[in-house]
Amino acid sequence: MKHHVSMLALALSASALGTAFTPASAAAQGCEPIRFSTPVNLGAEGQAYQRAHEWQLTLAYRHLKSNQWFVGSEDKSALAPGGESPVFRIRTLVADVAYSIDERFRVRLSVPVSTASFSRIWPDKLRHEQSATGIGDVSLAGEGWILTPRTHASGNIGVGLGVKTPTGSHTISSRFYTANSVVDYPADQTIQPGDGGWAILSQLQAFRQITDRAVAFASGSYMVSPKARSDVLFTPTSKTYWSVPDVYSARLGGAFTLMPDRGLAMSLAGRLDGIPVHDLLGGGDESTIKRTAYVVFAEPGLSLARGKDTFTLSVPYRMRVNRQKSLLEQSTNTLNGGGFAKYLVFASYSRRI
Repeated sequence: MKHHVSMLALALSASALGTAFTPASAAAQGCEPIRFSTPVNLGAEGQAYQRAHEWQLTLAYRHLKSNQWFVGSEDKSALAPGGESPVFRIRTLVADVAYSIDERFRVRLSVPVSTASFSRIWPDKLRHEQSATGIGDVSLAGEGWILTPRTHASGNIGVGLGVKTPTGSHTISSRFYTANSVVDYPADQTIQPGDGGWAILSQLQAFRQITDRAVAFASGSYMVSPKARSDVLFTPTSKTYWSVPDVYSARLGGAFTLMPDRGLAMSLAGRLDGIPVHDLLGGGDESTIKRTAYVVFAEPGLSLARGKDTFTLSVPYRMRVNRQKSLLEQSTNTLNGGGFAKYLVFASYSRRI
């Protein structure tokens, strides 16, 4: 049974959402999956099912560094501001608490904290850095299994529905550099802890035991942002606002037990993160600064389950980027450039009590 537990510690790992692709210059400035704020399913499940009235406490961490510039699917760093790619560094820690009402249903609360920096060549021909640190957008969600866990130990489908609150600041002040002066202005939206809007969270996950040591899994999430735009203008002199976009993510793969007696398992999944060209609600697609894109990763991972504790590590490696043009970019023939990380690092620790 131990190897089944460790496999599911990976098999039920869903992608971390609440991330956003956002820009930092109308002509060409960054986009990247940046926020890590929705309920955490990073392989920290430990077991397929949580017992009734049981608590699960999780600390999850994400590291992101982006220093490559893409137009469409091609690396075009020479077209970035000043001829050099902007550099994004974002570190996020999420504290996640889940409580099981019974064997099928549970509620969970996620609180993210992030520290981030962003540097680029500004109009004064020099590279300057902005930074922002703070609590992000807190989320609350309910999750449930469609089938009864007692009679479906080898496979099930889970659904979730929740809300993301705009608790994180999207207006942390920094410096904005023009060709001749420096003014105080909110830091680039890509590094702000929050996006300034409420959102509806929907989640889906499924697993199926294939052999004694192998499990197949799939997961998906979609964050619906009803708010069309932020209340922060793109630049101090701009008339266009930042978007508050929808965000989606999906994973598909398998997990295999390496050492059953030690609770060690490995997994390999395909991962998709992105922002759609058309939001489901709210509008603003034609009039806001929105960096529509998707990124495909190959995601290897490891999980170690020891009693009530589970440790996980995964390193998604970028396989493909498509920095799609937003509707505003299409109508104004704006260059659709953005920065993307070569790889991400996810790590988590979970304990059940």
